[in-house]
Amino acid sequence: MKLQLGRKRRAISPFLATIILVVITLMVGGILYTQFRNIIVSQVKNPSMDLTDSNVAPNGETIVLSIKNDGNVPITLSKFVVTYGSGMNTFSFVAVGSSPANVTLISSPSGGASMQPGDILTAQMTTTFPIPEFNTFTVTAVGDQLARAFNIQA
Repeated sequence: MKLQLGRKRRAISPFLATIILVVITLMVGGILYTQFRNIIVSQVKNPSMDLTDSNVAPNGETIVLSIKNDGNVPITLSKFVVTYGSGMNTFSFVAVGSSPANVTLISSPSGGASMQPGDILTAQMTTTFPIPEFNTFTVTAVGDQLARAFNIQA
């Protein structure tokens, strides 16, 4: 019986094997990254709101605002603060002490000051001071998770 000791099998070089393993590792890492990134990003809370529309009546005192919840968590607005020059008015959605609620909700999907992501709330308020035409004033919308100031031109 004859043994074949000198027979050689062809194999890939160690360099090529290393390159193949690195490419496979990078592909698997990329797939895992994209899968887990989507899961993590969807769980991060991002409260945000934006002013979608504003209107000041010709008398300069009545203001109508439309605020959109463009974040990914619910927001409950508590008040608006209107500032012009040295004048400042605070408008509340709910009665505070002896002060009654003084924001009129024109439209709200929830029927109140709460907004789900994507909801648009429209509110009306009347200041105690006139805002002259073509002047800029500031409205700060205050919610349970954030406050955002908007500069508006009358």
